[in-house]
Amino acid sequence: MVMAASAFIGAGARKRLADRVAELERLRWETAGLRARIGGCRLDLEDCFAASGLFAPAAEGLRAGLGPARAIEACGLRARGLELFAAGLEAETVEGQLENIDIFADSLDADLAAARDDLSKKGRLYLGLSILCGAAVCVILS
Repeated sequence: MVMAASAFIGAGARKRLADRVAELERLRWETAGLRARIGGCRLDLEDCFAASGLFAPAAEGLRAGLGPARAIEACGLRARGLELFAAGLEAETVEGQLENIDIFADSLDADLAAARDDLSKKGRLYLGLSILCGAAVCVILS
């Protein structure tokens, strides 16, 4: 039972790393879609957010009269530089918004690479250490 519990602890730690990678991948995908809708379709920001699954709560915030920065807070996302990204979407020109999206996408790419590296290295480490600690506890208890 101790071994199983320790393995679950390690698996839980690894799952948190995998969830972070998945969240960043989805944010990167949605950011690329947002760029395409703003740049290619020339939709306004509210329509772009509404067409997105991840940024859909921000569309409701814009309809309620919030600025883009406050509206994106309603999405509950966690990413480095998200506040600057949201503030940059208040640019008056489409070119300014696209430049801001490109800068944020570059930042996301770096964060995603680091998260994937953490998952590959630390994921195995967490699982292995938790099993080893469970085995040590079993030896001590016996």
